[in-house]
Amino acid sequence: MSAGGERNRYEASRTTGIVISTVWVIGLAMGAKVLALIKDIIIAARFGTSSDMDSYLVALTIPALVIAWLRSPIRSGFVPLFTERLERDGERKAWNDAGIFVTDFLLIIFLITVTVLILAPRIVSLVAPGFGESNRALATSLTRVMISSILFSAMAGLFANILHCYRNFAIPGLGRPMNNLIMILAAVFLTTTHGIHGLAYGILVGSIAHALILLPSVARRAKGFTLRIDFRHPMFLGVMRLALPLFIGMAGAKLDDVVDRIFASMLAEGSISGLSYALRLIELPKEILIVGFSTVLFPFFSTMAARGQIDELADKLMAAMRIAFFILLPVSIGMALLGQPFVRLLFQRGAFDDESMKFTVSALLFYTPTIWALGISSIMTSAFVAMKDTKRPVIAGFLRLGIKVGLVFIFMRIFESAGVALSTSVSHVFKLVLFFFLLPKQLRIGRYPALFRSFLSTILTTVVMAVVLYLLSPVVISIGQGGAIARQLGALGGMGAVGVGVYWAVARILAPNELSETLKASSSGIGGIIKRARRKK
Repeated sequence: MSAGGERNRYEASRTTGIVISTVWVIGLAMGAKVLALIKDIIIAARFGTSSDMDSYLVALTIPALVIAWLRSPIRSGFVPLFTERLERDGERKAWNDAGIFVTDFLLIIFLITVTVLILAPRIVSLVAPGFGESNRALATSLTRVMISSILFSAMAGLFANILHCYRNFAIPGLGRPMNNLIMILAAVFLTTTHGIHGLAYGILVGSIAHALILLPSVARRAKGFTLRIDFRHPMFLGVMRLALPLFIGMAGAKLDDVVDRIFASMLAEGSISGLSYALRLIELPKEILIVGFSTVLFPFFSTMAARGQIDELADKLMAAMRIAFFILLPVSIGMALLGQPFVRLLFQRGAFDDESMKFTVSALLFYTPTIWALGISSIMTSAFVAMKDTKRPVIAGFLRLGIKVGLVFIFMRIFESAGVALSTSVSHVFKLVLFFFLLPKQLRIGRYPALFRSFLSTILTTVVMAVVLYLLSPVVISIGQGGAIARQLGALGGMGAVGVGVYWAVARILAPNELSETLKASSSGIGGIIKRARRKK
């Protein structure tokens, strides 16, 4: 076979591998989100938008902030360097270097955990300045239960990163479904005897189980792995050098959640909970689709960059953005138009009353633009970091946070808690626009015209779908009011089917390339998985 034929076969295999891995990750993420949704339904019925729920969410902010603050930068610094060592030096040297980094990193995490444990009361006061004394005391107690989850979640994150470098996405993907299953059990059983503290115990147990489920797969791969402290080692310094700008940037990004808590704590009781439930619904497409794309693309982007295959990286980046926008924009618009019946179907029972509905539906409406804006910017961030450019995403992140804080002061006075959601969406759109200017030239030169034409086709197609759904939405709302769950589900499902049908039909005319590309990617991934399963048999 000619060299050109070999290269074409190699590139086709790589593309298929990306799609297959993405389908695996999306499938596992869908399972995780189904369980997460069940968990949220149970918690909403049990606690609604109560002061106890507000205190729990404030307490959860602190460990979640630390975990998220560390996870993405460490992944962005560790994966390229570990992948590079595997390619260049072989497994034994790569694992020896990894052992030193793991030891150093876990020691730092332990010190952070102890510090947060000691300073918990002061941190709670900073995150929720509008809380009364009883809420502050409860949030502090909950924080001290959950804080040890930081250490185990950090271990799980490191293990997952290592397995991702080996293109193993299935085992790491099991962590979230298992976590959510544990939280369901905690919400059903532990809350009956321990109240809101039962959820905190579930968080801790889930993080321990997540680390333990990954440990055997990592241990089987480890060759030359030894635990050794060395803060001067090139692996540790290299990861820190790549991650440091992202540490700063993630501090800005995750302060987003803190900003929400700070301002919402000054509003009516239940504002924090209402925002949280709305975000949970926004995270359904975010976790299933956005995380699926970015988790799989990042190691592939890193490998392409390490081999100098910049044109291939740029082509894959543009294709990923086209497909993501084609999927995420109509999802965002659909959720905005059908938010009220959607929230009623899922949550309105038990302690989740009409006031809880009001908080959640208004926030959901204003949060929906973050679905597509965050989706595209997450994919672009993977490309930035694969090119070892971590500074520009950080600059964009801080500018976005500054824009959001300024907007919160304006929007909160007009829309109350929903104004916090609106400021988040507007700031994410701003960041995406900024990313298009900051993307490295070798990835964007000559490629934007075709990308933006694709975006325009998707927008026009979505507008037609939105008009149809808008005209029919009053029917769905009237059917759902006071109806049985089966009736609500049927009405909402019917509207969803109409939306998908209209979008598909119009896309065949206005966005045929985007429709074809998305269907081709999906069928390639599903077909590849079936072939793999048959070979294993």
